[in-house]
Amino acid sequence: MMSSMVLDGAAPRSRASDPVTSVDAGRSVNVNASQAAVLEAIERTMDHGITQGALEEFLSGTWSPSRIRSAVSELEDRGLVEATGETRATVYGRQARVYRAVKAVS
Repeated sequence: MMSSMVLDGAAPRSRASDPVTSVDAGRSVNVNASQAAVLEAIERTMDHGITQGALEEFLSGTWSPSRIRSAVSELEDRGLVEATGETRATVYGRQARVYRAVKAVS
């Protein structure tokens, strides 16, 4: 089934079926600031990388877990972070992808 996500010129995206309050809440998020915070946290790990769960713990109280997950995905789409191919165990025993910052080409 195709996603019902729509773009109305405002970010972040919302579904056509979302109530106005949800759309407004999404628009109130400072996407650039959350992406910058997530990117900085990933960069601090150097080449060791970090999982989304570890990012959520590190940035707890500043950004919601869902905003952090979205920021990782957005940064990955922009080519600023990448999955290393490595996985690490979560606190629940599942494997999670490890992310690292993409080094700029000089």
